[in-house]
Amino acid sequence: MNGFLEKLQDIYDGYMLALMVFIGLFLLLRDVPLLRKKKLKRDMKIAKALGYIYIIGGIAVFAILRIM
Repeated sequence: MNGFLEKLQDIYDGYMLALMVFIGLFLLLRDVPLLRKKKLKRDMKIAKALGYIYIIGGIAVFAILRIM
C-alpha cells in the first residue's frame, strides 16, 4: 500500500491538479449549458455532478497526498 501511495504522489503533481480542475470547469462552463439548450436534463445533471466531483475531488486528493 505504501508503494502505491508513493507512486501516486509522484504522478499527482501541480499539473495533474490543474488538469483535473480544468476538466471540471470545462464540464460546468461548456457542456452543462449545451446540454441545457438541447433539453437533456438528465445528462445535464450528470455533467454538473461530474464537474463538481472533478474540481473538489482533484483538490482534495492533491491536499491529502501532500499531507501524507
